[in-house]
Amino acid sequence: MFIRRAAAVAGVAALLLLPATAAAAAPSDQDTAFLRAAHQSNLAEIATGKLAQQKAASEQVKDLGARWVADHTKLDATLQDTAEALGVDLPDAPNAEQRALAQRYQAASGSDFDALWIPTQMDAHMKAMRLGEQEIAKGSDAQAKKVAQSSAPVVAAHHGLLEDAASDLGVPSSIGTGTGGQAAASNAPAALGFGALGLLLVAAALVLLRRRSPAATR
Repeated sequence: MFIRRAAAVAGVAALLLLPATAAAAAPSDQDTAFLRAAHQSNLAEIATGKLAQQKAASEQVKDLGARWVADHTKLDATLQDTAEALGVDLPDAPNAEQRALAQRYQAASGSDFDALWIPTQMDAHMKAMRLGEQEIAKGSDAQAKKVAQSSAPVVAAHHGLLEDAASDLGVPSSIGTGTGGQAAASNAPAALGFGALGLLLVAAALVLLRRRSPAATR
């Protein structure tokens, strides 16, 4: 009788443990994608922080670079522990866009580096914030969501520091991250076209008013 009861209790305990084990072993596609992309973002920020310390002209930018290295190294250590616990394989390098931006950093130096680094880093941190927000909203694994939640204030603080640096150094707050500014230049003809169209419409309206005016008919 005792053996039967013990077996029944063991069976119930096994059934209760199965959902938790399955959940831990199979994170959702959203959780997996977030952990991989956030890891790549951390790798990119650590690398760019080191470049800022080497190539920037401003001490403010160099200090930001040092902070990037420290903060993103810490964030990524927690992320890697979470990925290992969930069985998620992480990439070993930043993505193609991040690597292309690193090449642009390598080609710049001094004040030119600062003028490139600040706005492109603002864009990179905005993308990181959106990535975390999506995980918090759509993720299903509590551990992965915790990574996003703990990273959010750090990334937001970095973005605020970049805004301060842009103001202090007189650097634009936005720049093309993948085209070297070509996108902004390509928009110029379109803007001119809209301006010319507006002038034509105004001129046509004036002509129409003159034609309808009693003085013009006499």
